[in-house]
This record gives sequence, structure tokens and C-alpha cells, in this order.
Amino acid sequence: MSTEWEKPIIDDIRTVESEMLRNVKSRHPLLNEIAMEAVSVGGKRIRPGVSLLAFHCVGGEDKDRIIKLAVALELIHSATLVHDDINDKAEMRRGKTAIYKKYGLERAIITGDFLFVQGFKLGGYMESEEIIGFVASACSNMAESEFLQIDEEHDISTPLETYLNIIGGKTAGAIEASARLGAYIGGGSPEEINSLGEYGRNMGYAFQIIDDILDITGNEADMGKPVGMDIKDGRPNLPVMIAMNLGNEFISKIFKEKSPSDEEIKEAVKLVKDSGALDVARNHAQDFYNKALESIENIASSIYKDSLISLADTIMTRRS
Repeated sequence: MSTEWEKPIIDDIRTVESEMLRNVKSRHPLLNEIAMEAVSVGGKRIRPGVSLLAFHCVGGEDKDRIIKLAVALELIHSATLVHDDINDKAEMRRGKTAIYKKYGLERAIITGDFLFVQGFKLGGYMESEEIIGFVASACSNMAESEFLQIDEEHDISTPLETYLNIIGGKTAGAIEASARLGAYIGGGSPEEINSLGEYGRNMGYAFQIIDDILDITGNEADMGKPVGMDIKDGRPNLPVMIAMNLGNEFISKIFKEKSPSDEEIKEAVKLVKDSGALDVARNHAQDFYNKALESIENIASSIYKDSLISLADTIMTRRS
């Protein structure tokens, strides 16, 4: 069942899904199985959706080209998720056992590499230095941000600027790249490409902040993972950072621990909720949402622009 924002591009999204499966087929049966599972876990398909909407917003006509790029971006994203779960020691991914937990570390690493290669191969078919440069830059930024996140684990004094650099290189940068590439392939003007890129970047920031909030307030059944995982793993999380900055010593103590108990995590989650930090974090997300919509005010009215606005609303109100 499609959501409201997907309706004008639902056929394109379905094509992206089928092309992803077609492009990860391997001659090795087990690699084929794992790769298929990695891309079939699905998710919200926000990155290809943003690419397609940006493409249509500027009057793009070569749909085959944008679909190929959307597939490439999503394969690369799927690869990063396989590797992220290894780095984060995650047990679950969207309600299912993480690939490395199910198939083993070595096979998971190889599968992630395979997905990266398949994605870059499709990007190479574009025969455009600009497009390959966009994609490579986004991937480099993701890698650097992963290192920065590891540096900041269990640090109770991570500055807001550092946190924004982390999510800017990962979530925000990836969505920005998707929007810019969609507008570029659609033949948009430099102003349109920049406006849609700014929309993507700001909504990427909002998306990750809402994700951080849901790590505290979410429902395990909706999220596919327990709440409080960022506290458990000591990962920078905006409401947790705000609560610690307000002087809550218990949260700081648990955040610094390498293996806090379930009861300690539960108590820390409760204290974050009671601290007022969630409202402050949501205000940050709202600021990025406002900037995102302001950035596309100069984009011509269309059902595709309406869908970008609807997507922004969906991100702000999501429960998983």
C-alpha cells in the first residue's frame, strides 16, 4: 500500500524495486540469496523517491535514466545498511535478523561489497563525470561520518556541531545527493538543482532527528528494534545529548557505560522523556523542515512538488 507522497510516482518506485532485484542476481546461490534479502528488507525508499520527484519537478523526460540512477543509489544505500549493522553490532534490521547475524560476518561484508559494486556499475553506465562525482562524494562523506560517529561513541560532551556533521555526512548528505542528481538528470537549472538539493539536505537532518526521537519514544513493534538502542551503544542521539547537557548525571553515567543493563537503559529512557529534551529536539527538526519547504518555494507548482511537501509532513509525523 502506497503512502500519499508516493502516489504520483508509485509505478516508478515499483520499477525501481524490480530493477534492484534484477541487478543483484549472482551466479553464487548463497550470495544471490543474501543480496536479495538485503534489498528486500525494503524500507521507506525515500532516496529513490526524492530523486524521482526532483526529476519530475524540473520537467525531466528520460525516465529510464533516472530510474537507473535511483536503483544505483538504493543499492549503495542497502550496502551501507549491511555494513552499518556490523559496525553497530545491531541484532535486528527493520524487524528481521541482521544479515551478519543470520549469515555470518564474512558473508555479510562480501554481500555489502557486492551491492556497492552493483550500484557503482549502474552509476558508471551514466557516462557522466558529474554524476559519478556526485555519488562518489556522497559515499566518501558517509564513510568519514561513520568514523566521526565512532570517535564520539560514549562521549557525553559531543557538541551539536559535531552531531550535525555526523548526520550531515550520512542521512542528510545522502538525501541531498539524491535530490541534486534527480534534478540534474531532469535538466534542471543550477538554481533548481540547488533548491532541491537544499530541500533534500534539510529534510535529511529532520529525518535523522525524528529517528533519534523515536529511539526514545517509539514502539518496538513499529520500529522493529527495542527503544534506547542509542543509549545502549553510546551513539550520539540529539534528545539524549540535550538531556545530558541539562545536567542529568544518571543518563550521562549510563551513556558512558559499555554494557548497561536493560533496567538502566529503561530508566535512562524515562529520564530523557521527563527532561523536556524531546520537545527541544523536535523544535530542531521543525526548523529543518521549515528550511526545506522554504528552499523549494521557487520550484514551479506541480503534483510532484506537492509530493515533496507531503513527504516532508510524513517524515515529521512518522512512527517508525
